[in-house]
Amino acid sequence: MKSMIGVLGGTFDPIHDGHLAMARFARAQLDLSKVLLIPAGFPWQRQPRASAEDRLHMAELAVVQQPFIEVDAREVRRPTPTYTLDTLEELHASYGSDQPFCLILGSDAFLNLPTWKEWTRVLELAHVVVLCRPGFDLPVEHLSPPLREAWDARQGSVAELQNSPGGRMIRLEMPPVPISSTQIRHALAHSLSSLEGLLPPPVLNYIETHHLYRPRS
Repeated sequence: MKSMIGVLGGTFDPIHDGHLAMARFARAQLDLSKVLLIPAGFPWQRQPRASAEDRLHMAELAVVQQPFIEVDAREVRRPTPTYTLDTLEELHASYGSDQPFCLILGSDAFLNLPTWKEWTRVLELAHVVVLCRPGFDLPVEHLSPPLREAWDARQGSVAELQNSPGGRMIRLEMPPVPISSTQIRHALAHSLSSLEGLLPPPVLNYIETHHLYRPRS
């Protein structure tokens, strides 16, 4: 069995140290060979403040000192709305049908999974890794019936993920990272000086140089 590759997608608007912490934690817990960080080009569920190209450049700057995190630009280069299904199919075409992938999600994104395009097909193409805050358990009893059924049938251990090509689910509790892109955009818009330790310095420099996240006129 090939070593697993992590897939961490998102708008990254902007990318911050919390995103990098998620990638490093998942890699360490699951012994991933690397984590692909994939900025969304045209996300259909939200409208980013920064352009796709700016978010891609910031992601590339953020991972310069992260040897096991690699930025993948395929969603930004795609001229159509961003769907995880299409990305996973493309990744399998690039890496081989037998390459196991781990789709890394926060708990909120996981709860929203049934709204995704052909979400059950997504489950066939990758393992799903749900990262939760300390002390926060997945409210399994409140999952939608289809997601609860999938969780009950597919929940597995790290070893089970490592020994199968896809289709398993696992919950991991990671150390607290009290950072959000919303918080950072608010601080930037109001010229607050409380961004130390929240953004990689090259990303903050890029934001300031290109005058991103200024208040809307």
